Amino acid sequence: MPMIDHGMKTDVLVSDGNKFYRIQVKSVECFDENTVVTDQWQNTQIDYVIYFSRCSNWGYIAPPFKGKRRVNHPDHVRFHQHPKNFLKAFGRA
Repeated sequence: MPMIDHGMKTDVLVSDGNKFYRIQVKSVECFDENTVVTDQWQNTQIDYVIYFSRCSNWGYIAPPFKGKRRVNHPDHVRFHQHPKNFLKAFGRA
């Protein structure tokens, strides 16, 4: 069951039954998957950042990074905004 982690920079805490993952969720107001995003977690221990496009049906799962990156960076896993596709992508991340 997802939980909210108030007081930290983690938006959601989820478990696959064996491990908990600290996740930061972000939305981007764009169609373009080349959009540059900036780290907003600065030294906070998180496992993944999940980006959702508010203008299209794609998203990306990214490991935490420093500085700026394109949302479609090769280290990021793309998914179509549907629960089955997200779960498959999360398994690959």
